[in-house]
Amino acid sequence: MFRAKIIRIFWYLELIPKLGIWNVTYVFFYRLLLKSGILEKRFPVIKIKTNSLVFHECPSRLKYPTEWKHSLFSQADNIVKGVIPYYSYHWIQQSLPPNWFINPFNSKECQDSTKHWTRIPDFNENLGDIKNVWEASRFTWVGILARAYAVSGESKYLNTLNEWLIDWTKCNPVNTGPNWKCGQETSIRVLNLLNAAYILNQSDKPSELLQEIIKLHLRRIYSNFRYACAQRNNHATSEAAAMYIGGNWLATTDSTDVKEYKKYSDKGKTALEHLLRSLVYEDGSFAQHSTNYHRLFLDTLTFIYFWTLRLGLESFTKGFNEIAQKSFYWLLSLVDESGMCPNLGSNDGTTLLMNHSCDYLDYRPSLQAAAVMLKNNLVFEPGPWDEIFYWFDIKKDDFPFVPVKKESKLYSSGYLVMNSYKSWALLRFPFFRFRPSHNDIFHFDLWANGKNILFDSGTYSYNPDKECEVPDLKSVHSHNTLSFDGKDQMPHVRRFLLAKWIKPLMVGGLNQSTDKSGDWKGSYRDSSGNLHTRKIKWVDSKWIIHDTFKGPAKNIQIGFNFDICDYKIEHEVNTVLLPWGEMNISPGAKMTVIKHSVSKYYAQLSEVYRLVISTENNSEIFITINIY
Repeated sequence: MFRAKIIRIFWYLELIPKLGIWNVTYVFFYRLLLKSGILEKRFPVIKIKTNSLVFHECPSRLKYPTEWKHSLFSQADNIVKGVIPYYSYHWIQQSLPPNWFINPFNSKECQDSTKHWTRIPDFNENLGDIKNVWEASRFTWVGILARAYAVSGESKYLNTLNEWLIDWTKCNPVNTGPNWKCGQETSIRVLNLLNAAYILNQSDKPSELLQEIIKLHLRRIYSNFRYACAQRNNHATSEAAAMYIGGNWLATTDSTDVKEYKKYSDKGKTALEHLLRSLVYEDGSFAQHSTNYHRLFLDTLTFIYFWTLRLGLESFTKGFNEIAQKSFYWLLSLVDESGMCPNLGSNDGTTLLMNHSCDYLDYRPSLQAAAVMLKNNLVFEPGPWDEIFYWFDIKKDDFPFVPVKKESKLYSSGYLVMNSYKSWALLRFPFFRFRPSHNDIFHFDLWANGKNILFDSGTYSYNPDKECEVPDLKSVHSHNTLSFDGKDQMPHVRRFLLAKWIKPLMVGGLNQSTDKSGDWKGSYRDSSGNLHTRKIKWVDSKWIIHDTFKGPAKNIQIGFNFDICDYKIEHEVNTVLLPWGEMNISPGAKMTVIKHSVSKYYAQLSEVYRLVISTENNSEIFITINIY
């Protein structure tokens, strides 16, 4: 036990320069401020006066396409009845108005709703995942009700919108309760409220109550922004965007405190210029190694560009624009023809740009909007993902359609996109300038005919209930890759922190023979001295994975996730027959299929199968995948 503690201390010491000495020092100092009560004094409790409405009546918008109405009104009518969307997937019955402090997934209520947010712990085993409490207070439902009222003019939507927002302000005095604990949650509320104001044609002449709500939110964000920056992730970009947009919006609608508002907007813009340079890799990949968090980052950029134009603000620098465009192209290159992306890295169900009724897994709304904002063109044919343009008053016919052909590409930040005839694949290799969250080195994600046939496992929950039997979806045993002696590739030192970040031993170049074929090779060595080399070769609809492994470990396992389906194992030829094709394994290796769970949406589990291939270390395996 003593030796294990010493090892963990050394792991921490190794991580400090990687996380940033000043960031680690600040977080340590910040926690001292929390425990001492000093931080509490910096955030006074304020009760917002609610003697008026947040949003007033307005004329209905015209020419809303009929084909979009059913989905919109179905969602809005559910909300009026108290059925609220959680993570853009679960529609859960709440009270009227909602209980802003309940975890509806286990019916447990936060008992700290009257405490100052600095006195509320990050994790509470009795309450469960605090994100389940925060979700209703992100105000995703605000945009749905605003859209429904703007189209129909029916008072039930506007009344519900105002009643719930006023109830929220009464139940959540500024800096009191769990819903003020996170600056990013506060920022998402700001952006959703401003979005609703624009939808309702009230962004130019807002109510005094809306201005007051936004102002008090910005104070909370501004006063704790240094902590968000220390996280080196999308907390900082979200909060900077809220200050930049919210501050400039207040400065144009309220002349009473322009100096204060400019303080927020200037801080936000300066921070955004810096954050894009520091959090985005040269190839456009974002710091968090996650497709969904990358989408959140891209949506944030779309809001920034939209409000910059809407408010007539000075443009960002050329360097900022170039980084934003690279970020757009990186995510676009990972999108399948179905509009879906690999479920790569942490996926907490976050969505921001929700002026549409498309499924959460569909990335086309975000990418289509970003294409117009960043490149002045469209990248997808017309579809329901274009609804965003209706609400942003953008005539999409003014922009040319420039389709992007999926191509094979090697990203130095740790991603390899391989395109073949009827299929394509993504491989993750180690390159960590920012902290990794999943043990997914050499994960192989395969797509064919618009379907993800070998896939990643997702996340499920950052703090699942104790009685919930969920496998560790961040573990190597949930990805399509290899493990030595059943151990993770990088050990955990804390809930969100991995130690012994693996570096690539070798990253080969991408050899593209034709549009339908190519090969790549890479390798790494883990902290125990085990070496894994993975070579990928593809020709038409045939994929060959060649794994070689050696080192002190005794055994290895290679796993692949696939959907529940009729399959057949032919042990005499080491072949798995599947509806979409077959997987042939080298002779001598043992094969079995087990039940596994994956999470496509946050707080949701789907049962799948997992092919597990086992053999001794210091050998090699060929896995040949033929797609019919």
